[in-house]
Amino acid sequence: MKQSVTLLLEEAKKKMSGYAALLNYRFMNLSIKAQPEALLSVTVFAGGETVPIEHVALSRNPDKRDDQFEVYPVDRSLLNPLVAGLERAHPEYKMELKEIPGSEDAEGVKDRYILATMPEVDDKRNNELKEAVGNLAAGCDNLLKMTRSFYSDRIKLALDGAPAQDGDEADDALRDLYDRHVEMCKQFRTDKEKEIEDAYKRYKDKNSGKKTEADSDHTAASQANAGMQMKWTTDNE
Repeated sequence: MKQSVTLLLEEAKKKMSGYAALLNYRFMNLSIKAQPEALLSVTVFAGGETVPIEHVALSRNPDKRDDQFEVYPVDRSLLNPLVAGLERAHPEYKMELKEIPGSEDAEGVKDRYILATMPEVDDKRNNELKEAVGNLAAGCDNLLKMTRSFYSDRIKLALDGAPAQDGDEADDALRDLYDRHVEMCKQFRTDKEKEIEDAYKRYKDKNSGKKTEADSDHTAASQANAGMQMKWTTDNE
């Protein structure tokens, strides 16, 4: 295979891999589980400049919970800018400020950290997440198709006058690249949709018990009211 074609295939691979990685990154930012990777989109204004969150904070999940993690500023003065940065990137998070035991300064003021909780996947959020996943996946698919078409044309120009066998070999290589990245992105989508489905099921299971209890209470109250009405009627006959 001509060196120029090999270089074009490498370019195509790099672009397709970049689009696949971007899709996965965007899926991670549709926060369902407490994944530190979702914080990569957070920037914080500190020291007169905007910096990535990893420059000014540490995250951890000591209790290994799926829906929460803790964010610690590296300096007390960075707490408020850190909260602001998190709110900009993830307004869906529920955030609480917690005191760090044993961190009192000379004036008795304790250091604090942020406890971030992922929102439950209720009916509304379930629909929003599924729509977002579909839109992101469709956008990535279009980029992969355009990349394949673009490099197919460039390879044809590079092989102008070359034997047909060289063109077939290059086409096969480009198709293989495309197919592998399409499958990769499909797997990213499948994994994310499964994550959404599991979270939605947990929400429904959790609330179905509450609904059943509420329905039972309502039924009991209705029966009691009916009984009282019957007794009232009887007493006045």
